[in-house]
Amino acid sequence: MNQTKQFFPSFNPETSPEVLPREPILMSQNNLDTRPAHQTAALYPHIETRPVLSVSGSDRVSYLQGLLCQDVATQESGTIRYGFFLNPKARMLFDSWFAALPESFLLSPSGGTETDFVAHLKKYLFFRTQATITSLTSRYRSMTLVGPEAPQLATPLFATEPSADGYRTLSGGGFAFLHPLTHTFGKNVGPWIDLWVPGESFGRTLESLSSKVLSAGGALIDEQALNTYRIEQGIPRPPEELNTGHFPAEAGLDEIAVSYNKGCYVGQEPVTRLKFQGQLGRRLSGVVFSENPEGDSPCPRPLFSSEDGAEVGILPSPTFSLWLNRTIGLAYIKRTHWDPGTKLIDGSGKTLNGSEIPFLSPD
Repeated sequence: MNQTKQFFPSFNPETSPEVLPREPILMSQNNLDTRPAHQTAALYPHIETRPVLSVSGSDRVSYLQGLLCQDVATQESGTIRYGFFLNPKARMLFDSWFAALPESFLLSPSGGTETDFVAHLKKYLFFRTQATITSLTSRYRSMTLVGPEAPQLATPLFATEPSADGYRTLSGGGFAFLHPLTHTFGKNVGPWIDLWVPGESFGRTLESLSSKVLSAGGALIDEQALNTYRIEQGIPRPPEELNTGHFPAEAGLDEIAVSYNKGCYVGQEPVTRLKFQGQLGRRLSGVVFSENPEGDSPCPRPLFSSEDGAEVGILPSPTFSLWLNRTIGLAYIKRTHWDPGTKLIDGSGKTLNGSEIPFLSPD
């Protein structure tokens, strides 16, 4: 039986009476089907607002330039970029999308806690540095809109017509990040839009946008479904695939997230050395289970060669895809075994096959 539940953003109606939609938005409890996201669009209203911070001050460019592996000095106002905050060994601590504004940068990490992210930023905020970090998270509620029709559905919310990927202000207040269409290994992953809406107008905006998405044949999805969709599209995220165990290049993100033409930053030497060596020992790949496993197995789990039993990779977090009718995952696999079709065995004895990412449509 396809039961439904009422979905409300986590506001206190006594203190924010205008925030909630006038009518409950019904979401299916079986809302793990990502097919609408691939065919039209899917909307996920975040239960917890995605963190967003402002970095302002006269030293904001030089300050961030010394921390991010991406180039902010050449970034034009009104654009967004993606990059990493690395440790000295060039392993990934935090990722972030960031928008350049006339007097500040907006940063939004996709993993970790805001507290840890701010603590990392402040560790390099020295006494004479003219830069101020301000959390804007509590001012907004956030949602994510994905799928081929996402730009068309979101355009009525924008104060200006979107002509390219980038930063857009919303006509009712707030803003949106329109992610580039290409991501992992330069592959097309389709439209992905993150929106931040002022708390007092979030309910009305959610109600209106939800109605448009459903009328277009799209769907409202939950966090688990969005996670499945991003795996289907081959998009890694922290902490599962992006963490201190890996380099940006291994995740296929150096093309979008790393500048090899900028000055010094934390972790630069290992990043540059790996680039010019031209050899990756392992990389992010897709895997498809031969049979859908029953029950839960510990994650992350090791992957082994089906020929000699040697350990050849690690699978952080598999998920079942209704779109593919298979259990799939993103895994780091050694060069000798990362070719699509290569047979592997996971730590619980299940058989898997390597796959291209994004995963190919079953049609």
